[in-house]
Amino acid sequence: MKRFVVLAALSLATAGLFAQLSAASFTRATTISSNSLTVDALRNYFSVAAGSAVQPGTSTPVASGNVDGLSLDFGTVPSARTFTSVFQITNVSGSTRTATLTLSGAPQVSSAVFASSGSGSATLAAGASTTLTVTTSNTVAGRGTGTLRLGLSGISWLYRDYSLHIDEAPEAPGAPTATQKPAGRLDVAWTATTTVTNLAGYDVYRSSGGAYTKLNATPLTVLTYSDTATTDGTTYTYKVRAVSSGTPVLDSLDSATATATADATPPGAPSGVTLANGGGTGNAYVNSANAGSLSISITLPAGSLTTDTVQLTVSNGANSVITTRAGSAGAGTITVTGLSVSALGDGTLTLSANSTDLAGNVSGTTTATVTKDTVAPAAPSASYTDNHNTADQIAGTAEANAAITVTKTSPLPTATFPVTASGSGAYGVSVAVVNGTHNSPISVTYTVTATDAAGNTSGVTTVTASDSK
Repeated sequence: MKRFVVLAALSLATAGLFAQLSAASFTRATTISSNSLTVDALRNYFSVAAGSAVQPGTSTPVASGNVDGLSLDFGTVPSARTFTSVFQITNVSGSTRTATLTLSGAPQVSSAVFASSGSGSATLAAGASTTLTVTTSNTVAGRGTGTLRLGLSGISWLYRDYSLHIDEAPEAPGAPTATQKPAGRLDVAWTATTTVTNLAGYDVYRSSGGAYTKLNATPLTVLTYSDTATTDGTTYTYKVRAVSSGTPVLDSLDSATATATADATPPGAPSGVTLANGGGTGNAYVNSANAGSLSISITLPAGSLTTDTVQLTVSNGANSVITTRAGSAGAGTITVTGLSVSALGDGTLTLSANSTDLAGNVSGTTTATVTKDTVAPAAPSASYTDNHNTADQIAGTAEANAAITVTKTSPLPTATFPVTASGSGAYGVSVAVVNGTHNSPISVTYTVTATDAAGNTSGVTTVTASDSK
């Protein structure tokens, strides 16, 4: 009889040993039918119940089932977020137990932790509970499937694997900008989404007051879009979505919006461009006196705006001096001062002016030509003729057609005698009557300069003579 008892005990022990060799035996069955031996199970330590977390935009719980068979379906998640109370786990054993979590697959889930510990391990006193907190990724989009394993710490084969499903949309891109460009074009730009995995690109949507329309046929892989299908003067609002690759295709939430008005109308052309401090005959020349600090006036038409950019170009054909100024508020004149054209050679200078609006539309160009002459005439020749008791004379040669200035500096009082040289350069002018005598001659002094049409003045020629009659 004792031998039978011992053999029976050995048989039971052997059966138990073989049962422990397979984790599946302990996680999927509770008895061994051949000998009615009861084995351990996870439900002997923990109970699991669905929590309050629901799929975004619905009332459908994320979790369903119990400790022996639980499934987690997060539905479509439009942006990264944290789900609290996904399920509740309670220690139903009579002793303190430690539960563990292991996540496999589904990179769209960045973490799955116990709320009580903030980690994948939670020690619970008998009867104590905690919940599961799941945070989704802001860098990985697309469909994800995986497994969340709930186990008992210290016994590697005592666990349950729960299926997990999630469709995570990309994160919304950064706020766009819409910028006016010439001919009515509007350029839209935005900053990238934080999603980098399973990202197909971006879709741009436009509204002119009604429903939004997608503008691109396939997802954009760049961060800009040029909208050329616009109507001048129409205001458009833009938004952008990030789009996932794979199936299903998931759209992000809308970005912020940007608004701009198409502008295809250029400003009016300036009506005039003139020298404001010209020199020489008709104040129409650039000469040695003003070449280093030229002033040019630009007359702008009605419709001119202070946001317009007026460009002035002074060119001699080979080289140019370019400067810009703000436009006027409506019709008006702006004057560019202090402009140096010293580096441009003498000859014909072309003054050109146009206006560009904020969208980059450019007006017609208005031009004028002026002559630059910075070379002074040579000092004239001069001689004095004593005409006795009548007006004396200063005569000589100078640059053709130059304006000659003869000035008596001695004896006092001073006096000036202007004359113009002929086409051949000859000039002569009657000057003051100075009456000297043979016994008492008088010294007379005159200065002579020549000024050309551009206003350049020669050096000074000094004539000193003795008037004796």
